Parts: sequence; C-alpha cells; structure tokens
Amino acid sequence: MSEYNAKNYTEQGGEVTHIGGKIVYDNGLLPNMSTADVTSDSAAKVRATLNTLITNLKNAGLMVGDAFTMQYAAVTDSVSGHADRQYNTGKISNVAVDNDTHEITITLSDKVKNLKDFDGGNGWGVHKWLGIGLGVGISPITGLYYNGSVLGDEDVAEATACDISAGFFVRWVAADLVLAGDNTERSVDNFTLWANGYAETAYKIKIVEPA
Repeated sequence: MSEYNAKNYTEQGGEVTHIGGKIVYDNGLLPNMSTADVTSDSAAKVRATLNTLITNLKNAGLMVGDAFTMQYAAVTDSVSGHADRQYNTGKISNVAVDNDTHEITITLSDKVKNLKDFDGGNGWGVHKWLGIGLGVGISPITGLYYNGSVLGDEDVAEATACDISAGFFVRWVAADLVLAGDNTERSVDNFTLWANGYAETAYKIKIVEPA
C-alpha cells in the first residue's frame, strides 16, 4: 500500500481525494478561472456559496468547527430595584477566562457568605446572585445558542441595561451554588455555547473567595 506524506493528495485511480490542509485560490477565484471569466459580483457570489458550504460542513460534523474566543466584560448592574445584586456584582475583583480549558474563574473581594441573598426571579430562587458579561465575538448575540436555546431580543435588552457592549450577554451566577459545586438548581457551574460554523463548547465557572 502506498504511503502519503502530503496533507492533500489523490489516491491511485483518482476516485478519492484527501484534504488535510488548506486550499487557497489565487485572486479568490476557482481553479482555471481568471479575472476575465467573472465579474466582481459573481466572484462575491462564489465566495458566499463556498462560505455557506463550509459552514454547513462544519455544522454537520464533516469539518472541524471554529473555536470560540471567550471574552469578559464588567457588568454595571444599575437596573432599578436590584441594589443587592449590584452589591454582589461589585464584589467581583477579577474574572479570568482560559480559552484552552474553557474555564471562567470569578475572584471575589469578600467571602461568598457575606454576599446578599435575594430572589433572582424567573423561579431561580433565593441565592447570592452576581452578574458577569461574556462574549465570543458574535454580534448580534441572537446568533448564539446557550445550552441549546438561541439568545433572544430580551437578552440583548438585558445586556444593554447592564451597560455591556453588543456581542456580549449577561451570565447571572448564584455564587453560593457554584462555590459548593451544587448543580441541582438552575444556576449550575457549567454551560454550553454553539453558533453556525462553531464547535459546541462547554464552559466551567469557578468561584474563588479570599482566604
């Protein structure tokens, strides 16, 4: 059996072609085409068609999906009637995102036990809630799926109310549950994100309190 060292090669007989590396078309055109063959408009259509095909292949698992690059943004929790939540969020001294391990570490300036208890609403119960802004470079965020559900206009409005930029959403965290590793209620210490052309990625939240 012949051995192949190149990433891109065609097997003997020409029936099977393996693509392990990138295919680059000079001038953005398909092979055997010149700038005289197509107008700029048709070339744009070809590129759009290729991009759609590549995205569909990624979504189908036939190509490796793009990797998210998670970013953090501080939440200005000035929503009326949420003084306790604002107090808790103000105790965040640092948020570190590790895009290799997909871990989000929230470091607090006070003990979790000293944070305010209140009802987070929507049936989430009474806990020590705080908020962080998260984004992966997709704007608007309505193209992003969080735990299998697409983010909606209400998530955009919430992010705007908390003074974070377009492309970010607010992740409310029950610090007491996350610190205890208690995933029996809605604010678990993990979540997944997905978008067209991206690999579904699971993230882990950690809480670090002062000694």
